[in-house]
Amino acid sequence: MSSSSRPPLACTVLTARPADVDRAFYDLNRDMDPNFVHVFLDKLQRYAAKPDRALFLAEYQGRIIAFATIIDQAPAPDESSESTIRLLETCACGTGLMVLPEFRRRGVAATLVQQWENWALENGLQGIWVVTRQMADWYHRCFSYYIHGVTIRRGVKKNSTGQKITL
Repeated sequence: MSSSSRPPLACTVLTARPADVDRAFYDLNRDMDPNFVHVFLDKLQRYAAKPDRALFLAEYQGRIIAFATIIDQAPAPDESSESTIRLLETCACGTGLMVLPEFRRRGVAATLVQQWENWALENGLQGIWVVTRQMADWYHRCFSYYIHGVTIRRGVKKNSTGQKITL
């Protein structure tokens, strides 16, 4: 969401192709933990190349300043009820969103979340849900996503949030 003290940033969002990954990685990796940079590059490559997912890049003045990733199916959180599993099977899953610190609170994330929602609709899905390590409250506060639950996978605590898109 935009902060009232800073004007919204007019960035361009593009759906990345494999040829866009190197530039995105170069522009974005400075804020990554050096131990996980290779994982970040692998994720960008997979999301730009595979047809069941998308990598969205926000560009401002010729520089990539943010990314968001989404996939058409992801496993439901552990211990989900059967009704939740059935619901999530009809939704895309947002799996990553990052905006460089100096561009935050300018509406960039809101623009990328809107891209997630558009992509889900264009791909015949009823909504989206998000897997996030730390930002569940932010998705709830800024985008009215409800907080579904917490799961631990490979020793990492993850929250799942969801939003039903009205068709």
